[in-house]
Amino acid sequence: MLPATEMTPLPPRANSGSVSLSYDGDPRAAYLLLDESTPSIRRVEYDVDKEAKALSSCGLPHADWIAKMLVSAKPQMP
Repeated sequence: MLPATEMTPLPPRANSGSVSLSYDGDPRAAYLLLDESTPSIRRVEYDVDKEAKALSSCGLPHADWIAKMLVSAKPQMP
């Protein structure tokens, strides 16, 4: 291990998570904007119900479960 004075700091990192699978109760899509070095989370309205219906009818495994999470914007049990 290097002494603290010789350690190189890691570059700044930010993780905004998934654009459309929000778990904070806000169903709007979220993205991270870096203005210079200042991060901010932005939200965008979209037709969540239309997306959930399309997802439920697509035939993918667990699509109904993911659609429930889109609408509720909270984790759901499968």
